[in-house]
Amino acid sequence: MKVRPLLLAIVGGALLAGLFGIGWVKSGKAAHASPPPRAEEALDDFASRLAVGPARRHENLTIYPVTAVGARAPRVELPLGEAIEKGLIEVSELKDSQVNFARVRSKAKVPVFGMAGEMLTGGKQDRILADDLIVPAGAELVVPVFCVEHGRWVVASDDGKFAAGKSLAPASIRRAKAAGQTAVWESVARSQEALGAPSPTGSLRSVRDSESVQRDKEPYRSALSDLPERNPKMIGAVVVINGEIAAADLFASPRLLRKLWPQLLEAYVVEALERIRPPGPIIIKETSRSRVAEWLTVLRRAETTPRDTPGAGTLYELRGPAFHGSALVWDHGVVHVEMFPAEVQMMVAPNRLDYRRQRYRGR
Repeated sequence: MKVRPLLLAIVGGALLAGLFGIGWVKSGKAAHASPPPRAEEALDDFASRLAVGPARRHENLTIYPVTAVGARAPRVELPLGEAIEKGLIEVSELKDSQVNFARVRSKAKVPVFGMAGEMLTGGKQDRILADDLIVPAGAELVVPVFCVEHGRWVVASDDGKFAAGKSLAPASIRRAKAAGQTAVWESVARSQEALGAPSPTGSLRSVRDSESVQRDKEPYRSALSDLPERNPKMIGAVVVINGEIAAADLFASPRLLRKLWPQLLEAYVVEALERIRPPGPIIIKETSRSRVAEWLTVLRRAETTPRDTPGAGTLYELRGPAFHGSALVWDHGVVHVEMFPAEVQMMVAPNRLDYRRQRYRGR
């Protein structure tokens, strides 16, 4: 499939265009598009409007709120988990029960957004969505998923349906999706080991449901849960763990961000807990707000590869010298962009694995 670069950023002050409003650092120069832009133009316009606000930090987790004032907001504000709980979406196994696919039937009268990494519990194995997804009103789709429960292959309920997982896979598992199912299983196992949350069936649910993990998450939640309320125009976040950028999630709609924030924050906290350093006087050199804003500008210079999606919109794989990720564009705007720094695994994984083993043995 042909790879096309995004429109180049305006030369000059586009890397750091100064302050946006009060205390916000711009990541590029805004550009207005009329008539409605094409998909790639919509992504470029969205990227040009990103601005980074003052950070909030607790322990080893720092979150920078991001805005995109003036960006086109697609008309999708119903998350998949909420739709499942309301009986508007039904997710089930295929008749031939394939590990990496599930069936989604919508009875909703509005489009529904499913986020890559969103957990679905039940079926014959717990799964996570492989990619961002727009389920059109009344549609029936076969969607790609990844298994996050290695040791079970029997239905968990009488009807065999999936329930809303009410959680999102941590960034480490979302990154692993690019390497396939085996990498996802390995990442789930590392997360369970690091957090002392084993499962008889190897289910990621053990991390979500662990009493010790719930206890350790609470101080982070107390410190960071009100971030969208404090920043009403917030549409996303850049996550920094142990002083290094770990991920970014960007939406065009502040309302959609607020609905998903509890799951997003929980996933960020789990990732931070996995990477807690050994006790001792270790000083974390924090990534600056200007560095975060500069990193976001790579979105405008990314190579974009259109990918198949069973739902509505255009799904892109994104790659650049400093990051990889994906973007879902629909209704003349960006629904969601996920970004992961290209260097994270190289910088963190070797030391993390040794410490994970030591920490787990010491429990």
